[in-house]
Amino acid sequence: MEKLDFQTESDGRFKLRGAMSYASVPSALEESMRLFSQHPIIELDFSEVTWADSAGFALLIEWVGWAKRKHRELHFRNLPKQAVALARISDVEKMLPTD
Repeated sequence: MEKLDFQTESDGRFKLRGAMSYASVPSALEESMRLFSQHPIIELDFSEVTWADSAGFALLIEWVGWAKRKHRELHFRNLPKQAVALARISDVEKMLPTD
């Protein structure tokens, strides 16, 4: 089974490893809510994500919505090229908090 792992880099900074797919997203969403809840600023590094499908893209959008609702600052680093392509096609690239 595919899995998306979160490695804590420092306070509010996480490196993601694995696939962002239909199989991994439900457990990743659950784990992320537990991990992110204590941090006012969250930075996610996707440099070790091997794949992102439409479910992975939906997870990104869910995180953006959660951060807005909870008044958290969210930053994405090194987004997977598949997720960036889906964002462009969907015309929501500007919604993703990248630098």
